[in-house]
Amino acid sequence: MIIPYYRGADSIGEAVASVRAQTLAADEIVIVDDGSPDDLEAALGEAAAGIKIVRKPNGGISSAMNAATEAASGDFLVQLDQDDVFMPGRLEAVAAAAGANPEADVIATDAIVEFDGADVARIGALSPLEVPDPREAILRRCYILWPAVRRTRLQAIGGYDESFPVMQDWDCFIRLLISGAPVAVVPEPLYRWRLTPGSRSSSDGVENAEALIRLMEKTAGNPDLRPSERQIVAENLASQHRRMALERAHLAVETGARDARRRSLDLVTGAGFSLSSRVKAAVAVVSPRLAARFIEARAARDPGAEALSRRGFGRSTDSIGDRKNL
Repeated sequence: MIIPYYRGADSIGEAVASVRAQTLAADEIVIVDDGSPDDLEAALGEAAAGIKIVRKPNGGISSAMNAATEAASGDFLVQLDQDDVFMPGRLEAVAAAAGANPEADVIATDAIVEFDGADVARIGALSPLEVPDPREAILRRCYILWPAVRRTRLQAIGGYDESFPVMQDWDCFIRLLISGAPVAVVPEPLYRWRLTPGSRSSSDGVENAEALIRLMEKTAGNPDLRPSERQIVAENLASQHRRMALERAHLAVETGARDARRRSLDLVTGAGFSLSSRVKAAVAVVSPRLAARFIEARAARDPGAEALSRRGFGRSTDSIGDRKNL
């Protein structure tokens, strides 16, 4: 059981409590303090008892996950983000799936998306877990989130790529599945992904799109891809370039940038964009301020959906690769 930690004093206690409340106790709890400036022990209080805390200089989530991999001793690594929680039966369900599927190296469960304390979506409804071809599915979208991963298999592929500040999870899962790691799925929503207002900024969509382009470019160089899989990667790369254009236009309109009209016009005249995207872009070409008010009103009507959109779920990009950011 591993938790990467950075500036999470207000939520780490609930995360640990959800592990301690499991119907099957965790063999160990490893928290990697990634050079956080706050006081982890003070945040944990009495809950710190029995937890293995690893400290390291700040290096990002990938670095923290690699440190956790080295520090943990269990056969499977089960990740919990510091601001999320497990449902009480998650570890028991993962253990049961491992027993029923001894060949599995990756075990995924469904998850509930929570925004500002209210349930807004079920990940399995947005991105189905049960797929006919896991290799092709992981190239199209990051359909497994926060899975349990066999530690030796993760080490065999070199762990997490520390050059990725975001999308490091998808890169890791692609390499796992393309290397031959079998996947088992638990369809119950046993993880709670907790989003909060203001936890991400308007620029996140651009950052994610840039990372996705680099991810697809890296994946295209994987020598173990089949010809059909190379075609999927090529299609996804083209899709991510379209997403980049959308995200940059969206950010320009929302922030009132001087190039808002030009970026919106690129969507109107560019190839591969949906009619809906073109219509919205045309409004922005005529009146960026009016388009910005539409964006603001949409966010006010459904802030949970807007928060998911910032993370790649729900924004129309005609993409086969829309996903979240960890």
